Amino acid sequence: MTLEGDKLAALLKHNASIHIIETALDIDYYGTLELSEEEQAAGHPAGALAVRLDISVGKFVNTPDAGRVFQCHLTGPGCVYHFAAAYRSASQLPDTIWYLDLPTRAERIQLRDFVRVPIPMSIEVKLPGDHGSLKNYAEVDLIDISGGGLCFVHHEPLIIDARLAVRVPDLPHIGTLETEGTIRRATPIETNLGMTYHIGVSFGDVLTTRERERLVQSIYQLQQSYLRRGLKVPQIDHTKRS
Repeated sequence: MTLEGDKLAALLKHNASIHIIETALDIDYYGTLELSEEEQAAGHPAGALAVRLDISVGKFVNTPDAGRVFQCHLTGPGCVYHFAAAYRSASQLPDTIWYLDLPTRAERIQLRDFVRVPIPMSIEVKLPGDHGSLKNYAEVDLIDISGGGLCFVHHEPLIIDARLAVRVPDLPHIGTLETEGTIRRATPIETNLGMTYHIGVSFGDVLTTRERERLVQSIYQLQQSYLRRGLKVPQIDHTKRS
């Protein structure tokens, strides 16, 4: 799907999360779009795209050449969009703002912001106790994660709609994600070692819009790391026994 014109302008909104990449320059920056009050009132940026970067001063002062084209990923309603934009100039310190050319089109690169990405790693969870309290953290194997939740392996079913706490380490540009969720399903899976359960967890409205956008972008980066290594991202069916 391609966005152009008014639909693209609506995507370029104030405080939208953006990810700028240029491998040759070792640039992998996150930031937010910054629109003036006049631009916000008009509903679109004018002249140039202002990006407030979340980077150190040391990185910011090493500016690229004018006209250098960067690949950009921007989180939109239910999707992540890609567009290319040329660098124009930078603000004076203490602001850390890049000015880019306004894109004329953007391509959707994910079907929805809750695309699941399998990650073979361990996470920690606090499971609900007999009286609705949370026990100490226990280590479990993560199956996959998305902007809306995650799934992990457990040796027994858990109570549907119960609350739990999760701790996911080593997420790009996030570090450790610590949040809460609600158990939505406990699917039995037959293995050679016996029965296990895929526990599906929804984050619901626990994450703020900004936190969810950063998580979506972090997951997208993990997905791209699979592809750069020539690995196929497996699609796991949690509704069937294997």
